[in-house]
Amino acid sequence: MKALITSENITKSFGLGAEKRNVLDGISVDIHQGEFVAVMGPSGSGKSTLLYALSGMDSVDSGKVSFDGADLSALKENELADLRRTQMGFVFQQPTLLRNLNILDNILLPSMRDGRNNGARLAEKAEMLMEKTGIAGLEMRDITQASGGQLQRVGICRALMGDPKIIFGDEPTGALNSTSANEIMRILAEIHREGVTILLVTHDVKVAAKTGRVLFILDGKIAGEYLPGVYDETRDNLKAREESLTNWLTTMKF
Repeated sequence: MKALITSENITKSFGLGAEKRNVLDGISVDIHQGEFVAVMGPSGSGKSTLLYALSGMDSVDSGKVSFDGADLSALKENELADLRRTQMGFVFQQPTLLRNLNILDNILLPSMRDGRNNGARLAEKAEMLMEKTGIAGLEMRDITQASGGQLQRVGICRALMGDPKIIFGDEPTGALNSTSANEIMRILAEIHREGVTILLVTHDVKVAAKTGRVLFILDGKIAGEYLPGVYDETRDNLKAREESLTNWLTTMKF
């Protein structure tokens, strides 16, 4: 498989002097096109920092991150912003939505920044994505009139508007109940089957067990890698996958 993202010995630290701490400590990793990858590890281990570094949302102190062959450190800030907007999608634990906009306009807003886009075509695409994710009919609602699970689906729709090559998820189910979390994972699995690469950070074994590859981070380093293989709902083996992953995480001292 082709590597969509490559990091080479990247480091990132916070603090000064005696308080300086390496959050990423020489991480080299490839994320291949078409993969579904989970990143796990204790709080403060560097999971989210790695996600932000691989997406170009945050710079690294040393090393190199390449996206589809392009060195992110060589890009200007506006070029990085364009790359993220057109090639990447982001889903966070709490979707960053604007209260003064309805749900449809929140989905459309990032795409409307490009003056070359046709507003009617974008609205049609947004409505198609809302239908696909099960929130059709909520277009004109205020975001205060939607549940947490519905708002997370709004965030997914917004992330998909640019037909991204990859979706980055930072604890996308972390604030949801189990029913809503399962629905979000079902949607992400469907997106993955359509060819979109997905990289997400999670603490939840039930979430990670539905991915095809798990990276475990400890003290800023990749301490282990687990390969459960692509999850197939028809095989009804999720419980076995969860138990196997839990046993492996135990060996990782998680």
